[in-house]
Amino acid sequence: MDTRKVQRTGKSTYIVSLPKNWATKNGIQAGSIIYIKQSDNGALLLSTDRSERDLKARLDIGDKSGETLFRDIIGCYLGGYRTIEVTSSRMSSDQKKDLRQIVNKLIGPEILEETISKVVIHDLLSSEELQAQRALKRIKTVVKSMIQDSLSALLNCDKSLAADVIQRDNDVDRLNLLMSRQFTEILRSGSVRQEMLSSITAFNYMLAASNLERVADHAHRIAEIAYQCDCHLDDYFSAELSWLESEFNSLLDDSISFLLQMDSDRANELIEKVGEIQSRTQSLTNLTEIDSESKMLVRLVIASSIERMLDYIMNICELTINLRHATSDIN
Repeated sequence: MDTRKVQRTGKSTYIVSLPKNWATKNGIQAGSIIYIKQSDNGALLLSTDRSERDLKARLDIGDKSGETLFRDIIGCYLGGYRTIEVTSSRMSSDQKKDLRQIVNKLIGPEILEETISKVVIHDLLSSEELQAQRALKRIKTVVKSMIQDSLSALLNCDKSLAADVIQRDNDVDRLNLLMSRQFTEILRSGSVRQEMLSSITAFNYMLAASNLERVADHAHRIAEIAYQCDCHLDDYFSAELSWLESEFNSLLDDSISFLLQMDSDRANELIEKVGEIQSRTQSLTNLTEIDSESKMLVRLVIASSIERMLDYIMNICELTINLRHATSDIN
């Protein structure tokens, strides 16, 4: 790390010299204009360009398709690239179909150019439009509806509702990827100007979104059981699931609310409440009066998913406590 001694010139101006290597690399000469952006943590970001960098990735995919191609495009998206130029000596129709499906799974990117050997994907979402709190609340809302409807589909043998829950999982995935991309933007620029989030806060929001996404995966899992199986649950199991349906609503609302408020005291209280609910849900694995092996398996899988969802909610509460302590010296 370079150090510089601050000097004073005139009555009120302080000056500091720039590192020569950095100045040379960026073409800085006498009379050059330097743009200075102040982050919320007091750091100064120096730039030779007033506009945001239009990061561009060039990706030669060869004969890649399917999941391999998906991972490459997602990697570029999460890396913060505004434009992804995908090329191949002769791109197949299946590859172009895969690219269109990938773009449909993301928020912001659109295909702006398509030729026999090239597809250009450009992100139309400005970083100023990325609002972590709003995205986090939206994820929570979708996840709440997924849990409620997956349990309702299971209790009422509603395959149509179960199929709808399965489809909604894609919405959560898209929002979660957007949150991860935003974190990269914040690390690169120091902050997103509209929100001025610190990197610590953004990191914890991203982790919270990831936990919500995992909750959604288990709601998806329960919906798949409701869609694939003709389950007729016993009265006790059904009553417990109905009770949990309303409990999950308040748990998700409170966990995200306390995180955004950085209310560590209430987060601790919520952890205790989740622990009590977990103790009660252990009875869901009591395999009494089970008619068949398939019914036993369904009950165990559902109980396991509920246990994991409660664990992820508890994780969000712990993030609240961590964030409060991590930012106490800042606030």
